[in-house]
Amino acid sequence: MIVGKQWLKRLTVLAVLALVLAAVIPKYAEADVFRDVPPAYAEAVHYLTDQQYTNGIAPNLFGTDKAITRGSVAVILARALQLPMPAPGTREFGDVPSRAEQAVAALKKAGIIRGKRPGYFGFDEPVKRGEMALMLSHEGAYALTGSGTATAFRDVSARYADAVAGLVKSGITNGKSETRFGTDDLLKRGEFAVFIYRAEMDRVTKAIPKTYSVLADRLNSGQVTSIKLIGDSISAGMGADGFLVPDDGRKILEDGAEVYREASSDAASWANAFRTYASQYKFGEIDFFNAGVSGKTAKWTLDRADRLLASKEDVVFVMIGTNDRLSSTLGEYETTVRQLLAKVDAQSELMVVMAPPPSVNDIANYRFAPEGINNVLKRISLENGYIFISHYDAMTAYLEEHPDTAYADLMETDTPHPTTRGYAVMWDTIRTSLQLN
Repeated sequence: MIVGKQWLKRLTVLAVLALVLAAVIPKYAEADVFRDVPPAYAEAVHYLTDQQYTNGIAPNLFGTDKAITRGSVAVILARALQLPMPAPGTREFGDVPSRAEQAVAALKKAGIIRGKRPGYFGFDEPVKRGEMALMLSHEGAYALTGSGTATAFRDVSARYADAVAGLVKSGITNGKSETRFGTDDLLKRGEFAVFIYRAEMDRVTKAIPKTYSVLADRLNSGQVTSIKLIGDSISAGMGADGFLVPDDGRKILEDGAEVYREASSDAASWANAFRTYASQYKFGEIDFFNAGVSGKTAKWTLDRADRLLASKEDVVFVMIGTNDRLSSTLGEYETTVRQLLAKVDAQSELMVVMAPPPSVNDIANYRFAPEGINNVLKRISLENGYIFISHYDAMTAYLEEHPDTAYADLMETDTPHPTTRGYAVMWDTIRTSLQLN
């Protein structure tokens, strides 16, 4: 179901959650074929190369720890911002090679970057972190606004204060330490990739609608006769008080010798809160079917989609990806989930895509982080006009807004499942996002 297409934001990752996530560093697969990309940079580098913004410095080297030059910044930034390229004209900077002339001219026309002096751009000169802050925060780039009076960095002069504050406020970077931004430090290619990636995700998030009324409208007009949930254990409700899968539960599907059944409708999960809401007399009779199967992946779901879906469904909620971290790279997950969502969309009158909450546990062989799932689903939903709800963002924001609430109050720390209270936050997010009053 297409709701409309917009452009590209990332979320704010609060300090308490960042500390929890830092305790479990996922073993993210190396970005593409680059052998110098550690986990901290892999998602960003994969995105930049996948979008063809850059190819690295060699077939198997991205140059993560090398300082990035003004020329490379200009070319990559012009591509990422999709700036209109001016027609070739008089060569303004003698040190800019012909392959980059239009990119540099486009950035200069937008006011994002200038030359070092008349006739000299400084194409091969390195870029400092403060200079990058000015470029990214510029209204012609990502328009990252902030108030420099609030910064605690001691190495940020008035020239950079608002720009640096904009990057911090938008979650692009937290600086080198609590008191040092590293304004005069040379920006490395890996850092640059992360900055651009987070700025792109920031733009995505800002473009995604905060609320949608279409489901509420259909419910209130009696147009919904069935609602189906497709996902893994978080859709099923594992971790909620009273969770169980009864032996005589409704059959989801039979797969060889295995029969998968619907979880109990008594557990205190988001799914059952939704079930109760949908059962109101005013909506008429609705067949509510929780087809969430614990431990399954997007690939497993795609392979069985024809058995999980009727020829045409009324409303389908899809939330899948947590378990893919054990068996796929982020790129493989994106390819699979794109196919899955396209199939569900084609077989439903209305599809709602949801990103799972920010699960953290001590399984050491996860190959990418929960934030990666969130970002992939955001981009896919925005590109295709899917209704999208981020439980990752919502739970992160909830923890930030309720400093008396600990991560462990909402999410189990030894599994990827929400607690009963976490499921309540998820249901409140769904109600608010879909205007279910």
